[in-house]
Amino acid sequence: MKNGQVKPGVVLVAGAVALGLPALLTGIWVADGEYDFQGVVAMVALTAIPAVVGATAALLLGRWLVPRMRTPDGSPNRAARDALRAGRVTDPAVDAAARREADRRLGQRWYVWFCMVLAALQALLLVGAERWSSRLIAGVLVVGWSGAAWWRWRGIREARRYLDAAPEHP
Repeated sequence: MKNGQVKPGVVLVAGAVALGLPALLTGIWVADGEYDFQGVVAMVALTAIPAVVGATAALLLGRWLVPRMRTPDGSPNRAARDALRAGRVTDPAVDAAARREADRRLGQRWYVWFCMVLAALQALLLVGAERWSSRLIAGVLVVGWSGAAWWRWRGIREARRYLDAAPEHP
């Protein structure tokens, strides 16, 4: 690596590992010993096609999209999120942005319930599944949906704390 540039060979090897290994494991998992080698190779190819298309699109569009998607470090949204975490702010402009963000978060309370319902449905599958692979996937999804619900609940708690504690600026 020289001046922040990565060698093309490293990108190819990393891409082959990042795209090929999950495709191979998915093909072997789906085959479950029922297909011959050529059937597994065909399944790996079909599994890898969306990943290859997505990676190609990301590489081609990434240089153009990423700089446009970044927000500046001093953006009001970032300052508002920091104010919500801290629970207070002295700047009236940041306070107004933090109040808007807090109101937005409070308006999305339904998302916590949605995630918990999905986690409960996956927990039912976790208990009732017979294949180990189905149990593994259901367990990962239970953890993921529960984590998403907790993350949103934490944001709602920060918003309530901010709105209750911070005096409103004129």
